[in-house]
This record gives sequence, structure tokens and C-alpha cells, in this order.
Amino acid sequence: MLIRRPSRLLSRSLGAAPAKPAGSRWQRATGAAAALLLTALAVQLPQQSPAAADSGPAGESESLCGTPQPGHFGCFAVRQADGAGGRSARSAAPEGFGPADLRSAYDLPAEGGAGATIAVVAAYDNPKAEQDLAAYRAQYGLPPCTSDTGCFRKVDQRGGTDYPQSNDGWAGEISLDLDMVSAVAPKAHILLVEADSSATDDLGAAVNTAVALGARYVSNSYGAYYDGPDLAALDAAYFDHPGTAVVFASGDYGHGLSYPASSPYVTSVGGTSLSRSDTGERGWTETVWSGTGSGCSAYQPKPAFQTGTGCDRRSVADVSAVADPDTGVAVYNTYSGGGWGVYGGTSASAPIIAGLYALAGTPVEGTYPAAYPYRSPGALNDVTTGGNGHCSDDAPCDPDGPPACEPANSCTAGPGYDGPTGLGTPNGVGAFRPGPHGTVTGKVTDKAGGKPLSGATVRLGALSALTGADGRWSLAAPTGTYTLTVDAFGYARKNLGEVTLADGTELTRNAALSAVPTATVSGTVRDGGGHGWGVYARLTVDGVPGTVHTDPRTGRYSVRLERGKTYTLRATGLYPGYRPAETKVVLGSSPKTADLALPLVGTGALPPGYAVEYGGGGFQSFDTAAKPGGWSIVNHTDAGGWGFDDPLTRGNQTGGDGGFAQVDDYALGWGAVDTELISPEYDLSKETRPALEFDTALPSLWRFNDPTADIDVSTDGGNTWENLWHHTDVVEGPSHQTVPLSAYAGKPSVRLRFHFAGSLTGIWQLDNVAVGTRSLVTVPGGLLTGRVTDANTGAGIVGATVSAAKAPQDSGRSIASPDDPAVGDGLYWAFSSRTGRQEFTAGLPAFGYPAGTSTVKVVADAVTSADFALRPSRLKASPGAVGVTVPWGEKKTVTVKVRNTGGAPASLTVGEQAVAETSARMPGAPRERTAARPDPLDVATATTAASNDGTGATSGQAWQPLADLPQPMTGGIAAAYDGVLYSGLGQTPDGQWTTALRSYDRATATWKDLAPAITKRSGAAYGFVRGKLYVVGGKNRAGTPIAGGEVYDPATDTWSRIADAPKAYGNSAAAAVGDRLYVIGGCTGVSCGTRDVQVYDPAADTWSAGPAYPLPTSWQSCGTVDGTLYCAGGVHQGDGQPPHATAAGYALDRAAGRWTPIADPPVDFWGAATGVGAGRLMAAGGVLVGAGAVTNEAYAYDPAANAWSALPNLPQPLYAAAGAPGWSVVGGQSADRVMQTSALELPGYDAPHGDVAWLAGRASSSSVGAGRTAELTVTVDARAMGPADAGAHRALLVIDSDGPYASVTVPVTMTVVAPRGWTHLSGTVSGAGRHGGGTPLAGATVRVGNGTGAHTLSTAVDGTYRLWLPPSGGSVALAVSAEGHRPAERTVRPRGREAVTADVVLTRR
Repeated sequence: MLIRRPSRLLSRSLGAAPAKPAGSRWQRATGAAAALLLTALAVQLPQQSPAAADSGPAGESESLCGTPQPGHFGCFAVRQADGAGGRSARSAAPEGFGPADLRSAYDLPAEGGAGATIAVVAAYDNPKAEQDLAAYRAQYGLPPCTSDTGCFRKVDQRGGTDYPQSNDGWAGEISLDLDMVSAVAPKAHILLVEADSSATDDLGAAVNTAVALGARYVSNSYGAYYDGPDLAALDAAYFDHPGTAVVFASGDYGHGLSYPASSPYVTSVGGTSLSRSDTGERGWTETVWSGTGSGCSAYQPKPAFQTGTGCDRRSVADVSAVADPDTGVAVYNTYSGGGWGVYGGTSASAPIIAGLYALAGTPVEGTYPAAYPYRSPGALNDVTTGGNGHCSDDAPCDPDGPPACEPANSCTAGPGYDGPTGLGTPNGVGAFRPGPHGTVTGKVTDKAGGKPLSGATVRLGALSALTGADGRWSLAAPTGTYTLTVDAFGYARKNLGEVTLADGTELTRNAALSAVPTATVSGTVRDGGGHGWGVYARLTVDGVPGTVHTDPRTGRYSVRLERGKTYTLRATGLYPGYRPAETKVVLGSSPKTADLALPLVGTGALPPGYAVEYGGGGFQSFDTAAKPGGWSIVNHTDAGGWGFDDPLTRGNQTGGDGGFAQVDDYALGWGAVDTELISPEYDLSKETRPALEFDTALPSLWRFNDPTADIDVSTDGGNTWENLWHHTDVVEGPSHQTVPLSAYAGKPSVRLRFHFAGSLTGIWQLDNVAVGTRSLVTVPGGLLTGRVTDANTGAGIVGATVSAAKAPQDSGRSIASPDDPAVGDGLYWAFSSRTGRQEFTAGLPAFGYPAGTSTVKVVADAVTSADFALRPSRLKASPGAVGVTVPWGEKKTVTVKVRNTGGAPASLTVGEQAVAETSARMPGAPRERTAARPDPLDVATATTAASNDGTGATSGQAWQPLADLPQPMTGGIAAAYDGVLYSGLGQTPDGQWTTALRSYDRATATWKDLAPAITKRSGAAYGFVRGKLYVVGGKNRAGTPIAGGEVYDPATDTWSRIADAPKAYGNSAAAAVGDRLYVIGGCTGVSCGTRDVQVYDPAADTWSAGPAYPLPTSWQSCGTVDGTLYCAGGVHQGDGQPPHATAAGYALDRAAGRWTPIADPPVDFWGAATGVGAGRLMAAGGVLVGAGAVTNEAYAYDPAANAWSALPNLPQPLYAAAGAPGWSVVGGQSADRVMQTSALELPGYDAPHGDVAWLAGRASSSSVGAGRTAELTVTVDARAMGPADAGAHRALLVIDSDGPYASVTVPVTMTVVAPRGWTHLSGTVSGAGRHGGGTPLAGATVRVGNGTGAHTLSTAVDGTYRLWLPPSGGSVALAVSAEGHRPAERTVRPRGREAVTADVVLTRR
């Protein structure tokens, strides 16, 4: 049968679509184009949910996983639609082949696999995997394999039990894999490793975990149709496991290459159609299954074991087994299949072959089991008929016509090797045995000192191994005679002679290497332009491990190399704009000098000290979102035309950076577009060879008709135009184009017109348009380099600006160390156009580092070294801790001195932080839950709006209304800084995205319009860092996540772009910690939930990866409390799956680089409005997954108590609202999807730290100068304490400043003691044991009464209680009770004693 394959949307992304195999003759059909159009429309149209690609098989079969998204793998399981389930366990005769059939077809033993562990790797969780496996094995009389017996084990991709979310398609894949492994190797142990998701890295990590846990056979039934030069890195990271049989399915979409099946390190398994036969000794017959994958890679290297395949590189497949779902296997799956079903796909053949390897014996260490069948091809059933080639319209080719592939055997079966079935199918286990072999081991040491040598290369014939840290190595090889040699850098080669290996031989060969004489190669890497100064560069030497860096001040380097050899040195500049250079060095016994000059690239970023000029013309970069001055736009249709704001966040595809000019046919509604972008007038009267240069992209995506893209020229003011550049085809970016303008040299008035016309024609992008005579100019001056460091700590400062006082444009920025052990963080370089004595400043004032100034003597055409040590403020408190004893009912004050040991003034504010405290509940609206199940992927598109019409807060409730927003909003942002509330972005009821930003004026109770953002986005991550609002990610109108970000400066009311995030997500959580913005989790265009944590450093404008979140999540609530990042709640939702709550909380330990659990939130919310204040993380409203409702509940997490408490409820259920510190809740949607204009505020939460009732600190000044001291008056107050409050009370005094360091904390302990004459009563309440003794009772009630009143206490965890009693001559009555025990009474007579102990033992009822 024929599987209908998904539309082949060609992409450079792994997992996007089938890759075009080398030599394949694929044809584009009208039907496929129409399907492509419909698919793209469904995915991209604004205000519509993304539609899943139709990738299921035609007619009676269905693919369980479909086409994977870019960066993901898809499973290859196929299920018969009419055999999808419904038959219960222990059905008398399940349809499909069972274990006995497979044993008969492939001549397998009945009870094999003992002692082996086979790993099955798949994505997501199958919660019923073990139960369904038990039912399958029971049905066919196979021995039980359960977790109780140790036979079955399920782990996550890290080897633990934190299983991922479930997924129906992958659950079916897991059932198929487990059943097939059981059928073939019934006595083997099974290890199921479930990856967090189908992402490439997650599944790759799961493979590594399977091998690390001891599996020597790993079955993988997934992949992506892709072939490219970037796969070697994935191979090295995840799939290169010598000594382990790593097996991969070849794919289910016919002729075409699937990865990782194309990896040279794995066994690639194709598929057949298997049928019983009345003829022949075997009783079975096989032909190629038309759906199986195969082909020749254009990039993967050809393994040494593959010969005669017809491919120049890696050929797929190696072997094969049954895969056709029409002749499929029986599988039991109740989680997503309803019971028994008939399954197929190469997902069936791969675990069958993995089981074959387990039957054949343990692979030899250091060998690749994929090679074993090639040693015994006669031990396989040769499949000689059928094919998997496809012609136009994805129809099968005429079997009598010419093959649809090159070479022909890559898609057509024949005698011997062919692509679809490899060498054939199993005929017993012989082909999968390691074969006769022997093993050689040894140790490599330094002959002089005896130390082990790591990294030495040991070669046994064509096999090789590297020595470990202990110098040891091991190699296994087939029987035969080999030459054994050992090489290590800096040592002479050791030839250990010939080694003969018989079957079972275990030899030991040690080698002691002699160091060889070395000589020094040194020199200078110089600028190859007009300056000639030394350049900071990285050098490598061919054949020599490691790298060498030049001195940034001189460009000098030095390296010692073995004498008597010829070396190739390669230098790569670490400044932009240089091409690499290389030179050969013949090294004798004397030192050698080898200088290198780095040539200039001449385009793009230029090295310091150079500029490009355009004689008679000019340069336009389109960096702003507005039309540049002098340029004009003419639109000939109502659809619109050229723009500069990238409304659908395509990103700059031209090869330029920053902004660009673009016609986006889709953003304009796909109407008829006819638009012109016309340049200013250029005077070329003095030019002889002018030219036009520009960066461009005219891509194939987003188009269904061919556009017309023209560049025309006019010399008469635009009256007539002549064409220069014409394209109706594809110009993939990045593309740098040069168009000669020699015909217009000498013309005084030259204009250019960029003319785009068409409908359904995609986009055209332009950037860096340059007109005139280009010349590279050497700018007179010198180069400055050095480090910017913190004078207080000595650490390098990244992001500091170094600039010349008289020429501020002469500047540079300090960077992190480029992996140079001799140069730390804070390295900078800056060109100076002025020579002689010049004043330079270095600083990072926005992040607490005030500028420092130094006078430097700049030398022309030379490098001048100048280091800057910045002296920020730094506070130190003395004493470092405070302990005060205070009688009950009194207060005391102490003085803490705060000295500024830094070199700049510091601001000074004082707060308190509780060590153990809980929140009190305040009044609010009644709890309300409205039934609704919003989709995390489709939150907006409300078409009506609601204002504050009386359903909002009232004077009797804690939430207070602010003025309504000018326009309803959901998915927007809300942030607060310096007492000002900001809100904007998101979506509006008309289905539009907005760039609006507003601030709230409390004096006039009005919203003030501010400068609009650059990019429209909804569900963005955001936060204030050092007084600037950073906004990143979110989604555009097409539902596509946005990688770009921008920053708003309230001081100037301006926006500017920042570096793109490495990964684009929407609906992530974010919080600022330590002057960095952490972005946690998020949604893609088709799923929600990721463990990714991305960290943005505003000072350096760079991104880095943070510690992965423990769970895949999105829409969670995160905030920073007292310097620690806390997150809770959230949701994850796989593609096509229902949402699952991540009802857990975690705190980030930045020092340890890990997340630690905190108390779980009371409810499983996502999409709540989040705020931070008064030392708490707060969440209000949101969606309750378990309850299927939108709620108005509000909760606060108190880190001091590690506990959640209820806050006043919102006036109505709400979700997707924005929250801001303070605490404010703005916009959002009701349960019936009505967008809100309301803005609410909960008073009392505007302080950054929590309030400690008994502690207060007051500073003598709001600032402290450098070298000066301020005094803090610290008051500890026990006047509100009760008799039960005696003892130690602990808190922290928090001292904040504007310096670059964390807050200073002073631990404060107030020990409350009773007044003179009081008695300390204490004791333990225990429950009487059955045989004497007692058990302390926690939570028992102790009522203490005397003549002055009564007090009721609860015992602590250890059963103890305590209380201070006032002086009294009378007795004290104790009444003690506890659940399940008989109450007891006791009388105590203090009689003036300082302490009295009264233990009470309660008997059981």
C-alpha cells in the first residue's frame, strides 16, 4: 500500500520536511502546490489556530505522529485505521503478526535475550506502558516483564522518574516498540527512556542516558527527513556509541533520507511487506514496502563497512524487517489505541532488529554493530523485488518504467545490496553476531617520568582509540594480523609491531613514549590593511591539539612544536572584518619566526580604523522603523507597500543586521501589491565607475505566485526609468548584490527605484543600499586596547564603554573573554582618530559603574595599552549581625554603621526581610470559578470588550479600581518602576496587535500615551532592569513566536532594539535578577511548554542559557523576591494534545546553577496575573486545568515561611491579564473571552521587601559618600509580644543601594525575655505507648489558666510547649487535649521559681 506523505515544504531546518536525496528526480506537481497553499493558509492566517499538517497514510492507515516541526523528530509508527483497537486484552486471536509469526519468518529462537538489556527511546510519556506490555506478553505466553521483577524499568531522559507529559501518537509508538522487542527477545530486560519532548536535543539526551544506564542495544523509531552539513555535531553529541547497537528506523515516506538513520554510527533499518508463501523452503516471502525510507546522503561520510552500495557517501538502509501496515504486527495499546491494533512503519522493523542484536550477543567494545551484517551478508534473506520511488503527485512510479532515483538501487530492490532493504532481512541471528574477534588493551606513559598520557592515538590497522586520563585504551577487532602504533603530540611515534588476533584473544600492549625535541615558532599577526598594527587573533596548527592566542597589545604569539616537521599555521582575527590567513613553517632545530598578515574582508563589519566611502552617492541602512529622509514611497494599489517595521517579525534575512526595508505581501492581506521605494537624488558627475550594492532576500516561502522585483534607474527626475535588475525567481538571503552603474557615470542626477508587484507573492527585503564609487579608506589614528575591571573585586566588567573625550564616536565596548586563559573578562578595543595625549573615559553608569578617566598617549598606526579600573560604591555594615535581648513589653535601639568602601557615592535605603512569617488573609470578593477551558495556544480573538461597569472592585473590597484603559487589552504587559505603572502591547478586541504603551498618572487618574514600541507582540516576556523596560519574545499576528526584543527608556521616551533571543517563544515568564532578565519556558507556534531558560545581559547585549527548568512549562508566574527568582504554576500542551498543568513551584539557586522545589501552589493555575511586593510572589486569576474553570482566586507565596496563603480575590474571574509589582492587575479576559479595560490595584504591596512588625531601620542619610559612613538606627520592639512570644525572633535588615552588588543584609535576632519575677513554664505532651514510654504529640492543645487570665497554646512538632507566667502566689491550671486521646488536667504551683517543667502524658481513647 501507499502511505500519503506530507507536503514537502523545503526548509533548512531539521525536522521541517523530507530532505531531497542526492540524485533524486523529484517533480513539483500542481496538486502538491495547491495542498501547500491550503496548508500554509491554515497555519499562517491571522486570528486562526495553527492547523496540523495532514501527514497520515491514505485510506486504511494513519501515521501516529505526522510531520515533525523544525528542530524536532517525528515517530514512524503507522496504524491500520480499521484495526485501531477495540479488542480487549487476552483476545483469542489478535489481528496482525505475533511473536510466533516473527520467529517463523526470521528463524529466531523461542526464548532468547537472557542477560541483555534493550533500551527503547521515545518522546513523551505512555502512562500505561507497563500495563499494556504485560497484557501483550500474557496474550502470547511470554514470560512476565515488570518493574517489580526488575525486568522492566521506565525513566525520564535524565534517568529519573520525572516523566514528561503524555502524547497519544508517541504513546502508540512506545507500545509498538515494547511489544516488538518482547516478541523477538522475550527474556531480555527492557529499559524505556522517555524524552521530555520530540526536540532533537531531548531525544538525543535520552539516547545518551540509555547508554549510560548500561543498555547495549538501543531501539529508536523516529527521525526527520533531512540531510545537511550540520549533522556531524549531532552525531558526535548523541549517536556515536561504539560497542552499542544503536538502531534507527529509516522512515515511512518513501525514497528520501531520514536522520538519524543516515548517521554512519547507527544501524539503519528499512521496511518490507511480509507474506506467507506456499512455495519455497522458508514459507514466507518479502518485497520492498513502498513507504520505507532510503537514499544516498550528500553529506554524511561513507562508513568503512559499506561497499558496493552505489553511493559516494552514507547509504540507507543497512538491513530491514517487516514494516508494511497491510502486513503489520499485533500491538496492544489502551492509552491511545483502545486495545489491540495492527501497526507497521519502520517503527516496527527497528525494534525487531534491536532485538536481533540482543539475541546475537554482546557487541564488542570499540566496534560499531552496524558493520556486523556486512561481514556475513549471506546470513540474511535477500529481498529482490519492489521499490519505494515516487514520481509526480507523490504517486508510485510505473514498475515497468525507469527507476525514479539515482543510483537505481537506492529506490529499487535487486540482488545484493539495495537502499530500501539494505542487505536483506534476518535469517537467524548469524548476521548480527560480532563474529570472531580479539581484544588488545594497554597503557601509554611518558618514558622519562612514567606519567600516563591522555589523548594519545592508538591505531590497530584501520581502527583507532584515544587514551583516557589514566593513559589506558582498548580495541577489539576481527581475527587477523594488524600493525599497532601509538602517537601523541610532543612524543615520537611508537611502532609496537604486528599483532595477531585469534578468536577470543585478549592481549596487553603497553607503550612508553619518548618526548621529542621541540623548537619555538613565534611571530606577529598583523593588520593586512594600511595600519599594520598587531591584531588580537586565535591561531591553530594543523595536526596539533589546542589553540594559541596572540597578545592583544602586540599581536605576538609563541608556540613550541616538534622539530623536523612542516606545519600549517592558521590565524583568525578576533576583531571583526578580517579574513583568516595561513602560512607554512618548516621547523628544524632552531627557533622559527612566522608572521601573518590578515587581509581585510572589505564588506560588512569593518576592522577598527577603516571606513567605506561612496563617492557621489551614499549609504542607507534602514535601521529605524520610519522612512529615511530623502526616500519616498509610491503605492499604486490600496493594499499598501514598502515598510520598515517588520509587522510579522520575519527577521532580517538579507545578511544585514538591525532594521530593513520590506514589502510583505502577506502582512498586507495578500491583495494585489504594486509599490515603489525611490531613493534620493545622487550626483555621479565626478564618478567614472559607480555601482549599486545592496543586501537582499526574495525568498521562496510565503509565496504562491511569482513576484516581479525590479530595480530601475532614472536620470531625469523620475520621468523615465530604465531597468537594471529584474527577478521573478527566488533570491534566497542572505545575498549581497552588486549592479554596475558605469552607464550613468558623469550624470548629475541619478535616482533608483525598487519596484515590487504581484499578489500571493511573498516578501522582498532590502538593507544596506550603497550607491556611488566604493573605496575602502584607512582612517588616520591608532588603536587602544586593554581591560576594564572592578577596582573593588578585580573582576572584569563586561559591557563597559570606552570612548574618547574629544571624539566620542571613537569608542569600544568591553566583552567577555574569548576563551583566552591569558585574557580575562573586560577586554576592549577602540580606535582613536586622534593621536598624541588623549583623554579616554570608561564606564558602565547604568549598571552602577561610574566613568573613570585616563590620559593615554596614542601612537599612529600602533596599538596602545590602557587599562581602566572602575571604582563603584560598595557598602559594608558593622556589626555584621545584631543580637539584642529585650524584656517582654519593652523596646531597644542599636546603631549599625554602614561604610562606603568604594570610590563613588551610594544611595541608601533600608528594608526588612522576614526569616519565618505567613500572610494574613484580607477581605475580598467571594471565590468564583466559571467553567471554561481556554486553549493556551489560542487565548485571544475576543470580539467584544468590557469596561469597569460595576462588576469591578467596590469600596468594600480590597482591590481598588484605577482608571480604565483607553482600549481593552489581553496578552499585554504591565510593569512598575519608581512608583509609575506602565501598560501596553498585546491584543485588542478588533483582532489586532498593538504597539501602544502608556503610563498611569495617579495625580490625574489618567493614562498617558508614550512612544509606541517597534514590534507588535502578544504574550511577551518583560521586566525592568536598572530603570529600563526590556520586552522580548511573544507572538505575532500569525501566531509565530518572535525572537527579537526591544528596550524602552522612560527618561527619553524612546525604544531601541536589542539582540535577538537564541530561541523564540511566546507566553514565557520573566523576571529580573542580578541585572539580568531571565526568560523561562514558553510556547512555540504549535505547542506550549519548554524547559528552556534564556538569560539576557543588558550590559553586554548578549544572551546565554540558564539552568533548565525542572518541567516543560509556559504561562507560569515568576518573580524575584529578595534577590531570588521564584516560579510557580503554568501549563504544557503538546501539538494536538490537551493542556496539562505544571502545578509545582521552584526557586533558582543561581550559585549552584539549579532549581530547587518550593511549596506547591494551592491550585493548578496558568495565565494568572503575577506580581511581586512585600517580600512575596503573588498570582491572581488564571485558568484552573483540573477544575476546568477560570478563577478570581489570588494567592501569595512567602519564601520566609515556604508557604502559600490566600489574598483577596479579584472582583471577577480573569485570565491572560498583566500583573505589575505594586500590586496591579491590568486588562485580561473573562471566562467568556471578553477583553477587559479594567485596571485594579491591591494596596499595601508596593514595598520591595516584607514588613517585620517588631523590626525597624532608619538611615541617617539617603546617601553615603565614598569613604564615608552613615548610621542606621535599628529598633527592636517587644511591646506587642505576648507571653508565648518569649525566645528568639529572627529577621534580616536589608540595605539597598545603586551600586553593582547585591543588597547588604544584616541578621537581627531579638531575644524576648520575661520581666523580673516571671516564671518560664515549659513541658512536653506525649501519648502513652502500649508497652510504656510515650510518643511526643504535635499539635496538642494546652490551655493555661491562672488568676490573671488564660492562654491557649499548640505543641510544636516535638510535642513541646512554653509560656511565661506573671508573678503569682497561686496555682496554674493546665488542660491538655489531643485528637484520639483522653484529655488531662494538671495543676502547677510556680511559687516564685524562674522555671517550671510540666510534662503531660495522654492515654489513647
